[in-house]
Amino acid sequence: MIERIKVFVPQIAFVAALLLGVLMTRAVWLGEVRNAQTEFERAADLAIDRIVTRLQEHVVLLQATRGLFAASEGRVTRESFGRFLATIDIEKDLPGIQGIGYARMIGPAEDEEALGSIFRSYQLETRVYPETKQTRRTPIILIEPATDRNLAALGFDMYSDDIRRAAMDSAMQSGTPQLSGPVQLVQEITDEKQSGFLIYLAHQPDPGRQALGFVYAPFRGSDFATAALSSGPPLPVTLSIHDAALPDTMIHADATPAPQGAMRLERSVPILGRLWVFSMAEADPPPALRRHLGSLLVGVSSFLFAIATAFLATVRQHEAQLARESAASAEREAEYRGLLLQEMKHRIKNHIARIQSIARQSARGASDVRSFTDAFDARLQAMAAVQEILAGTAVPQADLRSILGTELRQSLEADEIARQIDGPQVTLDERQAHAFAMVAHELTTNAMKYGGLSPQGSGLQIRWDVGPGPAGQPRTLTIDWTEEFSHDTSEGIGPAGFGSRLIDASLRGELKGTLTRDFTPGGLHIKIRFPLNPAPDR
Repeated sequence: MIERIKVFVPQIAFVAALLLGVLMTRAVWLGEVRNAQTEFERAADLAIDRIVTRLQEHVVLLQATRGLFAASEGRVTRESFGRFLATIDIEKDLPGIQGIGYARMIGPAEDEEALGSIFRSYQLETRVYPETKQTRRTPIILIEPATDRNLAALGFDMYSDDIRRAAMDSAMQSGTPQLSGPVQLVQEITDEKQSGFLIYLAHQPDPGRQALGFVYAPFRGSDFATAALSSGPPLPVTLSIHDAALPDTMIHADATPAPQGAMRLERSVPILGRLWVFSMAEADPPPALRRHLGSLLVGVSSFLFAIATAFLATVRQHEAQLARESAASAEREAEYRGLLLQEMKHRIKNHIARIQSIARQSARGASDVRSFTDAFDARLQAMAAVQEILAGTAVPQADLRSILGTELRQSLEADEIARQIDGPQVTLDERQAHAFAMVAHELTTNAMKYGGLSPQGSGLQIRWDVGPGPAGQPRTLTIDWTEEFSHDTSEGIGPAGFGSRLIDASLRGELKGTLTRDFTPGGLHIKIRFPLNPAPDR
């Protein structure tokens, strides 16, 4: 039965290696998907931020304009209004706004006074329109710049419109800037029309009381959104905006629809008393092959590795058969070769297991192929450095000081290393040496990035000692890793990621030990403890 199973070892090895490759490929693919989604969401959030920030800039302008009316108790002429706005280049500094206007709150019998104010300012005869059943009216009596579009709005009673009136009432009650729902502006005098909106700020003695009038700003929706989005580098998103309470009227929609397969998301953002819904999609998604190039490379490499594994298993089977055939004439040599083969297989298995673990963890923590390659290569280098130390010993073991010195040589000179590490001679066996090398590599990397060896750091001290373990247990190694900083680190430093997980896995799984981190205003203190394995027989 066993002999029959041995015949299928190459096939079994191929399937096992291929399954491992599939798992690795899927992990990389999921990482690529998450990375693409994160990049898209970041661009989408930046687009929303540009819209909201531009609205806030316009609100600041409206508040300054209200201050002008408050300072003059509402008696602002077109000349003084124009001089005030001349200090601000609206078209250059705040593109997207149609202008700044003032609508006076009047009673039914005050139309002539409002029309007289308009005529004195603009030499324009108009009327207060449209007809309304409201007891109060708010005709527009001032608006700048005096373009044809804006002049067409003079005399318009904004309080007669339900949507505008709701925003104006809210502005009076709250005393804060309020956004209207989507409307068609009276400035839309051409065939090319857009949905628009307005921001109102009540000019009133006190919040909640009857307003004397309203400082306001009209916006064409698409013109405003286009100007806001163009305030920085182009963003790879298409955008549409609608008011949650009036979803059938689009405030803005990009002319170019999102392509098939593009990532999409929707955000609801409260803005000045309204809830705007932003619907976004990728503007130019890359081809699937380019987006998932990393997982494709891992998949192809895994397939080739599976073939190589099967071939290696076949070769090993053939070598075993030759060894059995020559056993009768060279029993001692065959026995020696068998022992050597077992030792080699054991070491290869251990190394492959470690490499596979590093690859899986690096793929899980990587945001792209480059970061995966850098992390994977750095950890292999740490493993290789310890292997060089082990290779120079009669038995597979390594000195603790040599491991630490190998890692610290990345950033310190030899005399500095000698001053910063201190402790008795401690010899680790092969398994512990590999595990501790990974821990030392991650701690040193963190120190160079964020800690005592970084530009913000003030130094690093490593001390260790060996003490008795619990009754009947091996001796315990205690390492004090202390980093000093020139700034307050009581809230922690650097992001927690794969390195922290690898340290915990190595200490708990491989070394059966513990690690504690204590952040203080002056630095970081790490204490590591794990039992030492008995020294091997020589």
